[in-house]
Amino acid sequence: RMIQQQRMTNPIGCPLFGTCPGCVVDDYVADIDIIKSAQLYFSSSSIQKHISSSSSSSRGRQSRGRYYDDYDDDDEEDFYKVKVPSSITQWRTQAKLAVASDKKWSRNAGCKIGLYQRNSHDVLPIPDCQVHHPSINKAVEAVVKATSVVRTPAYQEDTGHGLLRYIQCQVELSTGKVCLTLVMNCEKLKECQPHLSYLVKELKRSEPKLWHSIWCHCNDSAGNAIFARDSTRWHPIEGPPYIREKLPGADPDSREGLLYFSPMVFRQANYEGFGEIAKQVREAIPNGSKVCELYAGVGLLGLSALLHHGKLAEEYDDSDGGIQWLRCSDENPENARCFERAVSSMPMKITGRSPKHLQKDNGKKGKQRTRRNPKGKNSSKEMSIKDLMDSMMSEASDESKPPPVDPSEKVTYMQASAAAAVLKGQALGANVLIVDPPRKGLDEPVLQQLCQPYNSNQMYAEKPNALSHMPRHTVNWVNDVQTLIYVSCGFDALARDCDQLLSSSAGWKLESATGYVLFPGSNHVETVVVLRR
Repeated sequence: RMIQQQRMTNPIGCPLFGTCPGCVVDDYVADIDIIKSAQLYFSSSSIQKHISSSSSSSRGRQSRGRYYDDYDDDDEEDFYKVKVPSSITQWRTQAKLAVASDKKWSRNAGCKIGLYQRNSHDVLPIPDCQVHHPSINKAVEAVVKATSVVRTPAYQEDTGHGLLRYIQCQVELSTGKVCLTLVMNCEKLKECQPHLSYLVKELKRSEPKLWHSIWCHCNDSAGNAIFARDSTRWHPIEGPPYIREKLPGADPDSREGLLYFSPMVFRQANYEGFGEIAKQVREAIPNGSKVCELYAGVGLLGLSALLHHGKLAEEYDDSDGGIQWLRCSDENPENARCFERAVSSMPMKITGRSPKHLQKDNGKKGKQRTRRNPKGKNSSKEMSIKDLMDSMMSEASDESKPPPVDPSEKVTYMQASAAAAVLKGQALGANVLIVDPPRKGLDEPVLQQLCQPYNSNQMYAEKPNALSHMPRHTVNWVNDVQTLIYVSCGFDALARDCDQLLSSSAGWKLESATGYVLFPGSNHVETVVVLRR
């Protein structure tokens, strides 16, 4: 509580505050307009009547089971709780910054890098930004100096000429190194030369230990979009293809449980703070759940829950614990590649998967073991009478249990939009649904499905072909979802979606709502809402 109080009241102490457009407050970081709006919303009578009667600690402990007897809920009376999940300084581990010519009279005189000033496209340099990770400030300084040395021409909006438009810096927390993306005003990589080669060479010479990797992104489109949507515009220049970060909740001293990020995927700017959101999400999931995550990105929330519950089940020797299966989805194909790498880094007992080199050999070796020798006997060791009886008894005792989940289907990823994933049956059979949509909120087809009442006449199914006898428009694709965990980065959209969910006949009740000041200094709040039915 003392740490929270300090984070709530202490000043950021930025010398640029007032001139820099990045922050709207320098102290009392939770005293911002968007949080006041959220507090008013959740305290309104129209929302209060939809709050579960056992919403606080009693309901949380009951739903989560014996593993969370020590769960410590806040004693605050307000339903909507506010937390600052990280330090209020040096929290930003990813930054996208604009580039302009350092001198108007000479576009080859180097570049200045910073943020656009309010209501203009004039770039304001922000050296020693207090919310940036120190490695980002160091990287920006290095790029500014290098562009001056090799005379890199900055992009000019009024003429469309020039080369360097934006930079993106992503910090790998374990090493402090920076993955740098240089956004160039070109259609193809060869059009960036020779300036790109000169700049990269100077960056490596001046700061050889700072760079994790360097990428070039070609974007010659008009408008304010930093990145073009075409994946062929991304070009690795130097270094490894992925930044690796610890999966929230993983053992910090173990190599198991890593997340992989390339510059082509979404990553939270405050990775440490988002780890606290992941903690709340995984603790809201009941033991033994079947989980579907929409808008999953690289699968951070779902995989964090999978690892956490798997370790708890192992610790308590609970064969029925853990997450039974996890299905994630998102549109970006690069997300799926990062997801598969993350799953490969997790313990096999939890993911149900074997290493790929074993998967390739399993079929051949299995056939060799069951092949009979010339005398008609199995080549493998013969089963004794006792082993046979034990096996028969075990099979008899398992008849009442549901069939085990195919290991290849325990953890899966579908490349699809949230709406397409739902209508393809991604959430069929899931009792927990995690959604982490963009600022615009839930896609309309997803919201429509969640507003439908439970259909007791619809048979339980985990795959769409089991419901092929039903007209598609009559299928409730989220029929078995009892827990909805909504992670919102746009409060206006969250309020709109909550209004529809709570006023529908689907039976949703609010269990908790928590606001996270994920970007201290800004007028922004990430809100986690847990609904049950």
